[in-house]
Amino acid sequence: MSDAAPPGAEGGSRLGTPRPGTPDVNAVVAELQNEVVRNRAAGVYPPSLLEKLDAPFHPDEGLEPPEAHAVVESARPLRSTRPIVGGVAVFCKRVQRRLLSWYIAPIAQDQTRFNLAILRELRAVEQRLARLERQPAATPDEPGTETPRQGDA
Repeated sequence: MSDAAPPGAEGGSRLGTPRPGTPDVNAVVAELQNEVVRNRAAGVYPPSLLEKLDAPFHPDEGLEPPEAHAVVESARPLRSTRPIVGGVAVFCKRVQRRLLSWYIAPIAQDQTRFNLAILRELRAVEQRLARLERQPAATPDEPGTETPRQGDA
């Protein structure tokens, strides 16, 4: 049996105060933020960098729609630029692909069906959200939106 204590048992808890010898993450973050503020004020950073940092972030900008990647191919083109050895390598890979196709092709088809089903549901949710956003918000003054009174049953 080992005499070792469980992690975090000797000083501080896993989520509470840090153990002795471990850095205080909040203090490090605060120190870095102060340094960035000082460097900005001193003009250390080039204006082009500051413009990029202040620009809104759009991670999906310029990407293809998800439909472009929904279909999973079980085989991709095989090429080689190596003379002599390349032809042998491509031939071996084609043989290997042929031997494994009975196993790989159904998996790729299942994944494609799943991807397309998810995309159909995603588009349906998008359409529903667009319809809901176009509808005006119901107010209590409109007919059919009356709230029940206490005496009504």
